[in-house]
Amino acid sequence: MKLYSEDSSPFSAPVRATIYAKGLQIEIEPPPGGLLSARFHAINSMGTIPCLILDDGTPLPESAAIMEYLEDKFAASPLRPESPEARARVRLLQRIGELLIMAPLVELSRRGVPELDDPYAAAWLTRVVRGLSSLQTTIGDDPFAAGWRLTLADCILAPALFILPKVTAAYGKSGLLQAYPGVGRYVLQVNQHPAIRRVLDEMAPAWALEQNAV
Repeated sequence: MKLYSEDSSPFSAPVRATIYAKGLQIEIEPPPGGLLSARFHAINSMGTIPCLILDDGTPLPESAAIMEYLEDKFAASPLRPESPEARARVRLLQRIGELLIMAPLVELSRRGVPELDDPYAAAWLTRVVRGLSSLQTTIGDDPFAAGWRLTLADCILAPALFILPKVTAAYGKSGLLQAYPGVGRYVLQVNQHPAIRRVLDEMAPAWALEQNAV
């Protein structure tokens, strides 16, 4: 298998974190010819990363689908808990991380010149606030989002929260994370996990960030 990914891609980071946490030997490289190239689009018609190339050559795009596939394929080092209730909580946290935090942050980062009175930016910021509020009430005092072990939820949440301070600061919300002390505590703890630390170190140069910059 091979993963097409780039260090600057927030949606690729959760997949790499999953690979590192499970100790998988999967080749990781940039999309051939570049993300917008015809060569890469011939491999993955969606033209997006991450994209996992399966052993039979089949492309599997979309981070959530890839993470679930890797979890099903390599069950020996699980990143999902055992009970249906605990698994449902992990999936809820994954959705919060992807839809309410990661996706709006990526949209905000793509806007050329941040404008504080931009109604579209305000809508995305509102979604981020909703995500942080949901996360604050869903996580507990454990080191990880769903308990004492790293799960797929952490693989999504940690990269999203890593870029949050820089993205929101551009829109006058530099102290946003400080309004959610439970989330801030979680960030400091989850970032110590070797797999998370490795992927954040990869992201940092592309985002001009340093770890522990909460």
